[in-house]
Amino acid sequence: MLYLGLKYLHIIAAIFLFGFGMGSYLYLVAASRTANPQVIAHVARMVVRFDTWITTPAGFVQIITGYLLMRLSGLPMTTEWVLTSLVIFLCVGSLWLPVLVLQKRLCVMATSAGEAGTGLNEDYRAVYRTWFWMGVAGFTGMFAIVLMMVTKMTPVQLVSFLI
Repeated sequence: MLYLGLKYLHIIAAIFLFGFGMGSYLYLVAASRTANPQVIAHVARMVVRFDTWITTPAGFVQIITGYLLMRLSGLPMTTEWVLTSLVIFLCVGSLWLPVLVLQKRLCVMATSAGEAGTGLNEDYRAVYRTWFWMGVAGFTGMFAIVLMMVTKMTPVQLVSFLI
């Protein structure tokens, strides 16, 4: 029963991590496409709040429940798909703090532009591009991790299996 409870928490945390993360990402992309500093500032404030208070804790729940599930199942850390998913998770996690910092910068820049009644400048667009591509890298990693959780194979093993 403990194993199933932990697995449930692990899956719910993955849904929160992936769902809120992707939702925040897409909302800020959509807001930025409007080029309206007031809209961007409002959405960026919400995105920072959601990512800080929902997505980040979900990442910690993922680590804790994943570790406990591994221990309860007797699966060694050296199992290829476990180790690969952990390495990718840590890489994706290392993008997280810089992404939050960039989101806060985007919010400040949009707020300043809105208060000054000016448009967004090239500095905003440069920060946005960096944030955007870090998001692409992060979600690519998350897709790979979910694939490994479902198939219990690394991406290389899965491709070999399919060929």
